[in-house]
Amino acid sequence: MKKIFSVSSEYNDSRFDKWFKKNIYNVPQSFIEKNLRKGKIKINNKKIKSSHKVKTNDEVILYDITLK
Repeated sequence: MKKIFSVSSEYNDSRFDKWFKKNIYNVPQSFIEKNLRKGKIKINNKKIKSSHKVKTNDEVILYDITLK
């Protein structure tokens, strides 16, 4: 299942991992890194690194993310 989130202007130029923890799930860094490597988290349909700086109105797409 695919979920899409939009980045608000207050988080413009923030690191992706910080944005994710504040807005989606507060999960360990390793969880974010693993899902980015697997391509289960993308921004604007592109693979990114956790240090990627998000911009206002970026589309964050989550594919089949499950918390264990």
